[in-house]
Amino acid sequence: MKNIIIGVMLAAALFIAGCAATETDTEQGKTDNPAGEASADGDNTEEADEPLELIWWTYSPTGEAPDALEEVLARANEISAEKIGVTVKMIYKNEEQFDLDLQTGNYYDMTFSCDWCNDFDINAGRGYYYDISSLVKTETPKLYEAVDPWWEIGTVKGSIYGVPLLKDLGAEVFFRMNSDYFEGEKGMKLPEEIEFADLEPYLEAWKEDNPDDYPFYIPSAGVSGLFQVHERIVSRYLVIPYSKAGTDEGTEIIPVFDDEEYIGMLKKLHEWYQKGYINPDAATTDEVPYSIKSPVRTGTAWTGYMGWSDPETIGFNVKLVRFIGPNMSRSTEQGALTAINAAADEEHVRACLKYIELLYTDRKFRDTLAYGIEGKHFNYYDDTVIRTDEGSEHYMMDNFVTGPAISASVVSAGKGNPADPEQWTRVYEGYKNAKQSDTQGFSFDPTPVESQIAALDAIWSNYSSELVTGTSDTEETILEMRKQMEAAGLNEVREEAQRQLDEYLSTL
Repeated sequence: MKNIIIGVMLAAALFIAGCAATETDTEQGKTDNPAGEASADGDNTEEADEPLELIWWTYSPTGEAPDALEEVLARANEISAEKIGVTVKMIYKNEEQFDLDLQTGNYYDMTFSCDWCNDFDINAGRGYYYDISSLVKTETPKLYEAVDPWWEIGTVKGSIYGVPLLKDLGAEVFFRMNSDYFEGEKGMKLPEEIEFADLEPYLEAWKEDNPDDYPFYIPSAGVSGLFQVHERIVSRYLVIPYSKAGTDEGTEIIPVFDDEEYIGMLKKLHEWYQKGYINPDAATTDEVPYSIKSPVRTGTAWTGYMGWSDPETIGFNVKLVRFIGPNMSRSTEQGALTAINAAADEEHVRACLKYIELLYTDRKFRDTLAYGIEGKHFNYYDDTVIRTDEGSEHYMMDNFVTGPAISASVVSAGKGNPADPEQWTRVYEGYKNAKQSDTQGFSFDPTPVESQIAALDAIWSNYSSELVTGTSDTEETILEMRKQMEAAGLNEVREEAQRQLDEYLSTL
């Protein structure tokens, strides 16, 4: 979990960033004659000799840009220059680079921010980001309308500091099922949603037909996404179950051993391990490659996702069957935002907002940054897009790093496996019934109990691989882990976390 937001004086932050801005403005050669006011549909009210260039920091795990970025960005800049008089210089950064460059005051106009990278709540609280509460409504009403009613995601202490890039906001976990086998060969129905334990008939059917194989291959990290039944407060062992959301226990932190839903799934895994449904080396294998044609895998995604549906990659057609979620918290909602530099002048702030508005309101512009150049990196098909081999190899990334997912066309796995163009409408309809965490963005500060946490982490690490793969007896393992962890300070850490949470909620 991220640390509790530690306030830093806004004046100091602005001074540091402002100094950097002065230096970098000269280096970047920013124009003294930027484009005039413009609407997202391209009706410029003033003419300008040169478009205003914005410096945009965005994310990649390695900090490296896609191979084809230069040509794709050139095309995107043609569009945005014509429509709103703005272009961008896009710079990709990894988590470490964001932290370093933000703290040292390197200049940017707008930046990717989220819960897990370039921490939004912390950096907004430190005064790094511009308060757009008024401007976003007056300058870009179409943007405000497009994001509404989700502005709370980018709000800190009553002010808007970030534009949410709407995508999947809730945790949904799916069984990824071999539909060719289960539905085609066996005639078994694959429903949209099932309970975890209801997977067993499918595992049994495969095992009967393939007695020397294992239908549910699991790596040592455990079943992907299983922990999404609870909100983690301290590491993996102090949690609040989403099943308690909206009740008197919705803010009660408990040891993970007391989460009946989670432990029930681990017990079921142990039963399946004993029946030969799970690979014997689960506790010691790092990953399960696609060369192993496991008919059941799991993954966290969203309703209608087709990223696992390419039979050429996977080896068979896949159908998703949800067994967890949607569960929502501030952490899951803050998967992607765009924040504007607090040191930027109002002209650049307006340009940033108009650029983000264009990403929300112009589908073809959005698709260019998401998928590349039409005809080269992707093609349109039945109101969706299909990536080409060139696009998959040279312009492939999570599309939320370049804008909101919901305003881009949906990706189909192929002409024989088209996606639902209205996928995001279905996803957001499902959020109406989501379980929403009661912690309201709380983040635990481990400083007061760091030594106890180090000991607890070591104990968890010693037992977890066998526990979460079903390899060891669940009840016996939990009994031993609980005994050791309580002796190492589990209750002390829980009490400190509960104290912090109660104090945080009392200030809201």
